[in-house]
Amino acid sequence: MKAANKKTEKWRQIILEFKSKAAYNNPFLDVDISAVFTAPSGCQIRREAYWDGDNVYKISFAPTETGVWKYKLTADEPSGLNGLEDEIECVDYQGDLEIYRHGFLKVHPSGRYLIHDDGTPFFWLGDTHWEFAYKERWDWSNHPDMKSMFKGMAERRVSQGFNVYQTNLRSDRLMGGSQYYWTEGKDGSLPNIEFYQQELDRRMYYLADLGLVNALGFAWSMSILNNIEQQKILARYIVARYGALPVVWTLAGEVAGYNGGEERKLCIDGWREVAEYVEKLDGYGTLQTAHYTNERPFADYYQEEAWFDFTLNQAGHGDFTVGRKDYQDFLEKYSKKPFIEGECFYEFCSTLEENGTRLCTADMLRRAAYMSIQLGGCGYTYGAQGIWDNVLEKEQASPFGNIFNRFDITWYEAIDGIGAEQMGHMKAFYEKVRFEEFLPYADDGNNQNANIFVKLSPLVTVSENHDRVLVYYEDFTAGAKINGLQKGLYQAMWFNPRTGEYSAYLEDMIAIDGEWELPVKKEKGDWLLVAERR
Repeated sequence: MKAANKKTEKWRQIILEFKSKAAYNNPFLDVDISAVFTAPSGCQIRREAYWDGDNVYKISFAPTETGVWKYKLTADEPSGLNGLEDEIECVDYQGDLEIYRHGFLKVHPSGRYLIHDDGTPFFWLGDTHWEFAYKERWDWSNHPDMKSMFKGMAERRVSQGFNVYQTNLRSDRLMGGSQYYWTEGKDGSLPNIEFYQQELDRRMYYLADLGLVNALGFAWSMSILNNIEQQKILARYIVARYGALPVVWTLAGEVAGYNGGEERKLCIDGWREVAEYVEKLDGYGTLQTAHYTNERPFADYYQEEAWFDFTLNQAGHGDFTVGRKDYQDFLEKYSKKPFIEGECFYEFCSTLEENGTRLCTADMLRRAAYMSIQLGGCGYTYGAQGIWDNVLEKEQASPFGNIFNRFDITWYEAIDGIGAEQMGHMKAFYEKVRFEEFLPYADDGNNQNANIFVKLSPLVTVSENHDRVLVYYEDFTAGAKINGLQKGLYQAMWFNPRTGEYSAYLEDMIAIDGEWELPVKKEKGDWLLVAERR
């Protein structure tokens, strides 16, 4: 059998180029070109072509198994492309990036956490970059250690252990983005090919080449009002152009908006229509979610819908109390879908507390992150003031009237925030202890000591076979007893979430009849105790 003349690695994108014999008044909407790729096993993936200027159409594809894939085009007859067939050889990925070594993301059968295609657990650690598509500078930087603002920030986050970039196209007029994505053609709007080719492509590909999953939203909530069809055709183009990269579709920023009433319903219903359209177009079963609004109780629209794969929550920046009961109540009600805290206490943010604003510190965001995970989450998205809103210089005017940036923080200050480094320590910690094996500890009602001052009790998770324990002591945490453990001797050590360092093993501790009185924490500040039955 002759070798295929096209070759790529498993899970890595290859772009196929075709030229239509016909010209169209609207070369985007008047054309229907797609290919079905058939794997050696018989598995099939359909990918739609995207218009790339003149009579050029391209199909992006990432093979999901090794061997020779066959593909066949379906196209309008005037294009001269209908029925065209060829082959692609897929070989094993030779690099060391996790997303290509183990494959794209999906939900574990338990519904509690995310995994790669091969079953490897995926602990989500995201960084928020709402302005990544066109405002973060590519060839400019005023950070002394970075020649490129965009590339420097992405590389820094990868070096700190981040594996997700939480982004948004900001494609709507109110956010100033519609001019980038669309241009007027002979017969209606067309994708602004120059913008994609010169700006967005390189950003999307750069993140993918670093091994980052792009958790991508199409616009902000209000852009769906009286504009459903335009958002659908944008989604169609984005899925075709970038859907073979490691992505997760997050639909829109703060999907329901905050105006309530009929407008809230229109936003939720409109974005649902977009999500269902994406589900139909996407050939990989790419995970979908929605960047939720900040509410109490936590927002829960879409939870029962088939396209909605996991929760991307927003606990906010102090405008509501960030407390354990909100997480407990939500996770008890929606226990069959993975939960990720997606926006809470951006580092350096001006908090929105009723009793007065203050600068959000690494201590504050660390508490929220560990709380959400100890209570059942499977990842966290960090954010830094000055980065999400793209503050280039001091005293830069903000569209939000600087409500979030009263301390005048720039991106070049924010990228050096210690909180991001500490989030990397957190991810490394949970991966080392195999986070997927732990469940939040549920007191059986006999432990009165733990229930007197609930806010003062540590946050405990226990392995499924009850022979390992993770205890998070917040700064103000007192002691407690836990029960239901396997009997025997336990070896324990302290983990410092500020430095990522472990202490020497403590003296063996005994769980008598499965009950264990937790030790007093090492010293002031927050700490984690890791204990395992010998």
